[in-house]
Amino acid sequence: MNGTAARADAETTARAALLWRCWPDGTKFCPRCRAQSPYALAEGRLRCGACRYTFHDFTGRWLNLSGLSAAQWLDLARAFAVDANTREAALAANISYNTAFKALTVLRLAILAQGADARQLLGRQTGLGDLFSSGRLCPAPDTPVGEVPVYGILTQGRRVFVDMVPELTAESVLHFNHNFHLRVARLGHILITDRYKTYDGLVLCGDDRLPYHYLLRHQGSPFAESGSPFWLYARDRLRQFKGLSARRFPLYLKELELRYNRRDEDLLPLFLDALCAPIPATAA
Repeated sequence: MNGTAARADAETTARAALLWRCWPDGTKFCPRCRAQSPYALAEGRLRCGACRYTFHDFTGRWLNLSGLSAAQWLDLARAFAVDANTREAALAANISYNTAFKALTVLRLAILAQGADARQLLGRQTGLGDLFSSGRLCPAPDTPVGEVPVYGILTQGRRVFVDMVPELTAESVLHFNHNFHLRVARLGHILITDRYKTYDGLVLCGDDRLPYHYLLRHQGSPFAESGSPFWLYARDRLRQFKGLSARRFPLYLKELELRYNRRDEDLLPLFLDALCAPIPATAA
């Protein structure tokens, strides 16, 4: 089999695998009005008999936010499932670094969207909704998020939950540190605190607007910095990302939450299911 035929065969196999995840029972429906049994048009397109919307098999799903082929998505997701970095994933999928970075942003958004807190995390406070619009991935806006969100790390047995704490801001954390002696450690623009209420610690990623020089240094490390298994796991991985922004920070937190909670599982099926899931109406 020559190279062209091999690539075509790989694309056919990958597309079949993704189609099965999009339509597991074989019944297709309109992504706009949800009416079933659209009819086929030329070039693989479909049209809804109810609302007349024209679409294709991946319309309205996360993997459609990128221009990757099915085979490229499969190669990229397979590499990412074994913790490859962006450069390694780009090589595995035979795409450029920038294309891989954008595609992995889509994958991280898809992972986040599967959580029970997706509506909150895709809302205005994080600014994540600005990263995609009308079926396209958008460049990250130049303007920073307004109030830097704060997230709480909660451990229950062998699982961890990373929640946004909407009543707190970065200024709240600095206030607690300065006036109530809440211990805080710094990792670049990331701050991690000692225990707060039921949380192992609070974590946030700010920018140059935050007065980091006001942080008070206390003896000893915060609990999360020294005794939280999840944070010790996440900290080493977060160090690998350069120029991490407040807007993108929850994407990495929720990815690491999934990796930590499913650390004994094959992550590839989870990633593919997330990519093939419909984009929620609240996030579209």
